Amino acid sequence: MNMIMTRIISVICAFFVWLNVIFVPSDVEGVFSESSPATEKSAFDEGDFVMGEFDIVVAPDGNDADDGTLENPLKTPAAAKERIKTVDTDKTVTVWFREGTYFIENSLDFTAEDKSNVVYRSYPDEKVVFSGAKEISGNWQKKTVNGVVAFVTDMPIESDTDYFRSLFKDGKRLSRSNYPKEGVFKIAAEPKPNEAVEGSHAPDFFTHALAFYVNTNEIFDFENPGDVDVRIMHFWRDDLLPIHSVNKETGRIETTKPSAMRIRTEDSFVYENVKEALSLPGEWYLDRNEGKLYYIPESGDTVENTVLYAGMNEQLITVKGAGNISFRGIDFENTDWDHVDGTHTGKAFDPSHPMYGNIKYGADHPQAAFEVPAAIYISESHGINFTDCRFENISYTAVKFDKASQNCNITSCMFNEIGANAVFIHGDFVVPATTCNINVKDCHISRYGRIFNNAIGILLTHAKDCDLTNNEIHDGWYTGVSVGWNWGYSDNSTNNINISNNVIYDIGNGWLSDMGAIYTLGIQPDTVIRGNIIYNVGCDEGRYGYGGWGIYLDEGSSGMLVENNLVYDCSSETFHQHYGKDNVVRNNIFAFGGEGALLVTKKEDHNSLTLTNNILVVDNALIYPFTPETNQFVDNNNLFWDYTKGGNVYSGNSLGFFEKMSLVIMTVLGYYNNAVFADPLFKDAQNRDFTLADNSPALETGFTPWVYNAGTVTQFG
Repeated sequence: MNMIMTRIISVICAFFVWLNVIFVPSDVEGVFSESSPATEKSAFDEGDFVMGEFDIVVAPDGNDADDGTLENPLKTPAAAKERIKTVDTDKTVTVWFREGTYFIENSLDFTAEDKSNVVYRSYPDEKVVFSGAKEISGNWQKKTVNGVVAFVTDMPIESDTDYFRSLFKDGKRLSRSNYPKEGVFKIAAEPKPNEAVEGSHAPDFFTHALAFYVNTNEIFDFENPGDVDVRIMHFWRDDLLPIHSVNKETGRIETTKPSAMRIRTEDSFVYENVKEALSLPGEWYLDRNEGKLYYIPESGDTVENTVLYAGMNEQLITVKGAGNISFRGIDFENTDWDHVDGTHTGKAFDPSHPMYGNIKYGADHPQAAFEVPAAIYISESHGINFTDCRFENISYTAVKFDKASQNCNITSCMFNEIGANAVFIHGDFVVPATTCNINVKDCHISRYGRIFNNAIGILLTHAKDCDLTNNEIHDGWYTGVSVGWNWGYSDNSTNNINISNNVIYDIGNGWLSDMGAIYTLGIQPDTVIRGNIIYNVGCDEGRYGYGGWGIYLDEGSSGMLVENNLVYDCSSETFHQHYGKDNVVRNNIFAFGGEGALLVTKKEDHNSLTLTNNILVVDNALIYPFTPETNQFVDNNNLFWDYTKGGNVYSGNSLGFFEKMSLVIMTVLGYYNNAVFADPLFKDAQNRDFTLADNSPALETGFTPWVYNAGTVTQFG
């Protein structure tokens, strides 16, 4: 009886609160300091040159037969690495690189035999580049191609090692010729049953096909069909499939790589590396049959001054079983890529299958560019550090810390134009994790996933005790930070991950779906998501599926604390928990989700999350687009506001008359406990200034203003 009376009183109170928020104006005087910018940034201090007793100097005009002094430097990084082995000291030894570009023709491979306590670094204030590309210049001839002028030079292709997929100019990646030039095509018909194989699980998603059908009027008479790739967009990944053959009469395309996901009618796709589409300034095409490189000149280019760089090496450094080796102030640039030969996905085509002979590459993992190799690969090593380095025009993942890597750091580094993941931290699936204490701090990550679109800014799988803090991550096609990787409630080796004070924005961009700025998966005790600023996260539900979320706790995410985050302008909800257990979501600002404020998808028989002391505001959208039972979702002491409807906020399946639930109905159902329905008095919500007035009604909920410290400390130029 007491419970019934309590609920009745709660409903009556909610009704009067509803009247109050509609008719009583708000006071907007005063400002809190929680929206003030972070402390002023300064450039990274490279320090001074001090030549130690055992130090070595390397210069582009050096000689590997010399003694490695400042006056007589060595010439190559490889020679320096070997010379270091002969140094008889326990002290730290520094290899100083003078300004210039060092072409890494074969990767530098460090093992347990290499000396510890070594720093490979740039001479202060000098630009040092480790490059995977060779120069192409001179001998250009003009030729008309597809109605435009192209520069052409001989480029003999005697084997696959001579063929490259990356070309650079003036520090930027040049575009392969694509078709169509604007927009996308749509798959006309799905593969037939004898053209596909069901995957090992979820066949509706993971069906691997070697053929599909397109509209015949959208096919060129390809001169070199074997060099054309088809990029197909699925829900949360893209397939990049080399063509085997094309039937112009039927629109049937066969590929040399099985799709990782089911190919569906109306999936979007584009053709890449098409000679017949070569037409725009900066585009290029390498014709392996002719042995010629075609380049459409940009403004100012002449046959005399045009210098390009072809990616010839895919990997720059490997570290296996080594310890205490650091890289500082070095730029890693201009590597190449190939199609990934996957091993983790589904069943293989049976050798008796009539299309088996087409296969050149196996289907790769269907999420997060998991199987893409790394330009810099570290495993079973400790104390491997990168400080004040730049990673640019890297065509695979930039840096990967693999199994049993420990106590490593990436600090104050810049990543730009990365083909796959910027940083990948991975461990064996063992409990407790053997990959641990890998930290990524004060880094600027931009334009990641440029070749393998479903890549992540920072991907962490099966590791523990890691800090991912004070990074700026933006302009990726997919998730910014992804942590966990164990579906459901089974034991997970991931725990105690600190995801704090990052700024993540402009990701998704309508290309892929089922993504979040911060994404977690599986039980993760002591993982904290705190102090992050997230905005402009988006997918196009009409084209590729669903879900552009700010913070996204996916299947089994449990034991986590989400607090003091500012999340706004997401195409879906600003916060989404698929399912999980005992997560605490407190003292956050969730604003302007396109489909609503907060979503908890799956109904379960335990407490999924506790939502308390938060500010949730929308603009003509739902507060809760889905309403799980309140015995699994504690909603207490939060502020709610709709800038269009005022305090008359709605939840439910839609804003349609018969599907929306009013404040009163939601209160009866057990929501909005001790809630405040009022304008939070942001300084300028329309222009996304979330500074609170000093008399904000959010304080009545127990909301505590905080000082934002998100973003990098280093000023990156």
